[in-house]
Order: sequence, then C-alpha cells, then structure tokens
Amino acid sequence: MSVLALLRIVPSWCYWILALVALCLGCEIHGAGRVQAKWDLQEASRKAAEAQAVKSRESENQALKAQFAADRALMKKDYDAKLSDYADRLARSERLRLGAAWCDGATPGAGAISGAPGSNAADPDPGMVGADLQRAIDRFKERIAAGFETGRLAQQVIIKNGLAPPP
Repeated sequence: MSVLALLRIVPSWCYWILALVALCLGCEIHGAGRVQAKWDLQEASRKAAEAQAVKSRESENQALKAQFAADRALMKKDYDAKLSDYADRLARSERLRLGAAWCDGATPGAGAISGAPGSNAADPDPGMVGADLQRAIDRFKERIAAGFETGRLAQQVIIKNGLAPPP
C-alpha cells in the first residue's frame, strides 16, 4: 500500500510523459535494427558491385594485354623484316670506292706507286676502303637503320594508341 501511496503523489501527466519516453525509446531501438539491416544490405550490394567492376576491369585489361602483345609481335616481326631486308641489301651492295685524291691527297694513282717495304708500302687494292673500315661503316649503317626503324615503330605505337596530338 505504501507503494501505491507513493505513486499517487506523482501527477498522472508525469506517467504519460514517462510512457511516451518509453515508447519513443522502444521505437528507436526497433527502428535502429531496421536501419542497420538496410545499411548492411546496401553495403553488401555496394561491395558486390565493386567486386563485379574489378572483375570486369581485370577482364578488359587481360583483353588489352593480349591485343598489345599481338600488336607488339606484329610490329616486332615488321621491324625485324625491315632490318633484315636492309642488312641483305647492305651485304649485296658494292664496297665504297674512293678516288685517288681522297686516298693520298695528291695526284691520281699515287696509291699504286710501290714504295719501301713496311707500313708505307703501296696499298694492294688502291681506291677502296679497307675491309675493317668497311665493316665499321656497315655496322654504323645498321645501327642508324635500327634507330630509324625504332623511331618509326614508336610513331606507330603513339598513333595507334591515340596519343598523337591532333593535326
């Protein structure tokens, strides 16, 4: 009975406020669960979409990688063919012939004059570049051709990938 007497001391409108607060807290707790469930569902769908996008990008990258490898192989084949063609033409070409004025700086035929034995002896094949010099010239020509072909190859790659500036 004393508890009932104590409860009667508090006005009834306080009980209504207390009931309203309890109801709000109950709805908040119940609503938080629904909000959390929605949040979890959205997070799961977002993660699934991101995983799918990553798989899609990986497959696109693999396709591009295969395409680039095929392009690179084709360009390398073309590059090698051009260089071997140039090397074949270089091997079939005549040796460089220089005039007598180039060889001795004086009169024509001075290289054919026989002289004392030793390093000042006459050149057995006057008017032609020596074999070692000819090999050096041929190597130099091959390096120049390889450099030009590399430049053309780089231009093809730049143009093919759309990296060239607009005309």
